[in-house]
Amino acid sequence: MSIIDTHPATLWVHGRRSDVAIDCGRPSQYHGFCPGSTATRCTRHDDAREYRHPHDTEYTMPDRPNFLVIMTDQHRFDHLGCYWQALLDNRSAAALPIQTPALDRLAAEGVYCSHAYVNNPLCMPSRSTLLTGLTPRGHGVRTNGINLRSDLPTIVDAVRQAGYRTHSVGKIHARTFWAPNGADVADVDPSRFSECRLLWETGRLTSLPSPYYGFETTEFTGAHVSTIFGDYLNWLRREHPGADRLLLPDAGSRPVNGAEQTYTMALPAELHYNNWIADRSIAFLEQAAAPARMGRPFMLWCSFPDPHHPFAAPEPWASMYDRASIPLPKRRDGELADLPPHFAAIYDHGFPLSGRFDATRATDDQLREIIAMTCGMVSHVDHETGRVLDALDRLGLRDDTVVVFLADHGDMLGDHWLINKGPFHFDGLLRVPYIWRWPGRFPAGRRADSLASLLDFAPTILDLAGVPIPEGDVPLVPETDRMPQPWPGRSMRAVLEGTTERTREVALIENDEDYLGLRLRTLVTETHQLTIYVGDDGEQPYGELFDLRADPDQLRNLWSDPASQQLKLELKARLLAEIVATDSVLPRRLCHA
Repeated sequence: MSIIDTHPATLWVHGRRSDVAIDCGRPSQYHGFCPGSTATRCTRHDDAREYRHPHDTEYTMPDRPNFLVIMTDQHRFDHLGCYWQALLDNRSAAALPIQTPALDRLAAEGVYCSHAYVNNPLCMPSRSTLLTGLTPRGHGVRTNGINLRSDLPTIVDAVRQAGYRTHSVGKIHARTFWAPNGADVADVDPSRFSECRLLWETGRLTSLPSPYYGFETTEFTGAHVSTIFGDYLNWLRREHPGADRLLLPDAGSRPVNGAEQTYTMALPAELHYNNWIADRSIAFLEQAAAPARMGRPFMLWCSFPDPHHPFAAPEPWASMYDRASIPLPKRRDGELADLPPHFAAIYDHGFPLSGRFDATRATDDQLREIIAMTCGMVSHVDHETGRVLDALDRLGLRDDTVVVFLADHGDMLGDHWLINKGPFHFDGLLRVPYIWRWPGRFPAGRRADSLASLLDFAPTILDLAGVPIPEGDVPLVPETDRMPQPWPGRSMRAVLEGTTERTREVALIENDEDYLGLRLRTLVTETHQLTIYVGDDGEQPYGELFDLRADPDQLRNLWSDPASQQLKLELKARLLAEIVATDSVLPRRLCHA
């Protein structure tokens, strides 16, 4: 019997617990907390087995939208054509000539969130937050190199148990790409390190387990560019023997200016992993649109590894941008002296931090080369994204599908004299593209300039799907009606529908940099940004404070400014309150004692 046959035809949006076993043989374990309301506590229904939120709406399966989540990796907020088309007047930087027609069209047909912040500026923590709806403190992936726990419920598993078909193509990065330091390959457990490149390259792994963090099926790629592996590389070697060598720098051409980790890839574009990810995503959509599959909604996770370094693209994308037309990054002479000491130390010595990139002292020509190649990588992803969106239209799935485009974090790309990612909480790293489209439900061409946080992605998805937030083992009757909501984020549905301007006043960013023994916590408001540092000996005497209205490029650190000390204290208090407010409240209290 199919999942559609075994799942109830009608579901309650914010409150119903379903004890109906579905095809996985496991009962749903969801209780009634509304992901979209500030009054998250649900009232008890007459039947003690059910709860309904006062604003519950009845959904039938045809009313539930499909979800197409398109992700990029290390993609800055301003590497979108639509960003420059609607540039705020107080920006001082020259316009970047980047071309992203497919994403610009998506923004014109949906809601473009211009101030979207990650909760953590590294791949694994950010992606874990998207999957679980929890902060890094909540899900435990506080930095790269930590596997996401398999017992935590994910939004993918939540919608799967609610009847959705779930599939992932491309990068997931819920587990580490590299084996633990000092481990022998024979000692690495494939069940724990299922995304480990060493296990895939030695044939000990040939597929991801199913389900995988809620994904029923996967077509997987791990790592980036010349180190790519997984289902894509196995396909390339099988169908085009020897072509995998064309991914490597030595097979391509390097720039004469010597820009580090930058080259033109020799691999033809039609064999590139971006093309493969788009092809496999389109194949899934074609299956989902088949008459036998119609009626069962789907969630497709289409995740491109680009434009993450190494900076390499195939032609015609590699030479698409004139290097001379690329504006230099946002920075000023003497700036490093006003920032915490690790900024100058990294610039001077190239410490290998989370980004593992040494070219901090890049010349202007090298920076232009790196940025131009990054733009080419973005335009390549845009082209492949356009193919997926065109397929959605061709298959008649457009009106019934919520499309979300976002990235896990950005890249400094020379801003403030630094490259890549690490303990640098600036816009280039913290802000990402964020576009939502649902034809007929979200107003087309709406630009939302209020603060958005990727912490709100998961509750928004579940709100739109009409699926309660998963809480695991909880009692039928709450011990108290004052329990906080289970996830720290909140649905931004009202912003997307245009019924309100904002759903949050602040954004919180967390970042543990183990290589330096530092923990960073950042609070962003609509007017200011504060970052504090804590080391082995406690809070550090340095930090960052920026006036985002007077100094949108974050070039003047006000941390030590005498006139800003009262403001700094007030923002510290707000930061502390936000940290407390976003602490995990799971597992639930089961009884009095």
